[in-house]
Amino acid sequence: MDPEQLLDGLDAHQRAAVTSPAHPLAILAGAGSGKTRVLTRRIAHRCLTGDADPRHVLAVTFTRKAAGELDARLRAFGLRDLPAAGTFHGLAYAQLRTAWAADGTAAPTLLDRKGRILGRILGNTRRVTPADLAAEIEWARARMVPPGRYADAVQRAGRATAVDPERIAHWYQRYEDDKRSRGVVDFDDLLERCAERIERDPTIAAAQHWRFRHLFVDEYQDVNPLQERLLRAWLGDRTDLCVVGDPNQAIYGWNGADARFLTRFAEHHPGAEVIELRDSYRSTPQILAVAAAVLARGRRGTPLRAHRQDGPVPVVVGFRSDADEANGVARAVRDNHRPGRPWSAQAVLIRT
Repeated sequence: MDPEQLLDGLDAHQRAAVTSPAHPLAILAGAGSGKTRVLTRRIAHRCLTGDADPRHVLAVTFTRKAAGELDARLRAFGLRDLPAAGTFHGLAYAQLRTAWAADGTAAPTLLDRKGRILGRILGNTRRVTPADLAAEIEWARARMVPPGRYADAVQRAGRATAVDPERIAHWYQRYEDDKRSRGVVDFDDLLERCAERIERDPTIAAAQHWRFRHLFVDEYQDVNPLQERLLRAWLGDRTDLCVVGDPNQAIYGWNGADARFLTRFAEHHPGAEVIELRDSYRSTPQILAVAAAVLARGRRGTPLRAHRQDGPVPVVVGFRSDADEANGVARAVRDNHRPGRPWSAQAVLIRT
């Protein structure tokens, strides 16, 4: 495909994001602003103009589905070779398996669920469930907080816990000891071990830096400190990094994510360019106006401009508790039901 064709149909801000020669680059992409379109076209444009070699591109996504979509779009642009695309965990696991094979050591068993081990550690405790404890451990691991510093980190973060943080720290330490004695690793271990291998072994670092020379990261507002550490290990002392995200869609702070990696990108990467996509092609002016009002207090960036025609004004309702909200949603579904129309004509979208 002619690289100029990739620019067809792009607005001025999208075009600037696709063609910018800047390294590093952060693209602030609000809801409906064409984030995936811009990311895939930037990768393709750099590859088709010879500015990047697709065999040395690493695209980090947050789900395997997103990685598959990225592959499909790039394939449609006619790239002869496809970049490597995957999640932080998937890419780290693949790199570790290669390193373990080179060492001649057996790969440890991957623990994909913590529940059974944590249930045994908790015993007869009823105030904390295995899922609750798993969430606390994952929050701590995401922020690179070991058991010995967990209680202090909770206090500094103002994080509410079901029981005394010292008890959780004790269970957390038992979990780490149990994994070690069984020779198993969890998903957070994959990120930590991969970063450590690159940081400590110059040979592995050189191989990774040769293999992946151009880094792209999607949904960067949801990156946590442990993932950022691994990204820095992949990047090394180079600057060829492009990140895409929207700080107004940062929803994983409870699990250790830190949107400041995106909002302070230019501080963390001196000389970086930041481009903001300012047009929304998904939502009506009324929806964007309500969203802007909801976000007004903590909003970051310029309000999006709508390119859809007018539509109905959304109704925003608040509730005192989750139980009240559930009852309110059920009542709304019942009140909107009409004879001859199936219940499945309505949808309830929930973000947890």
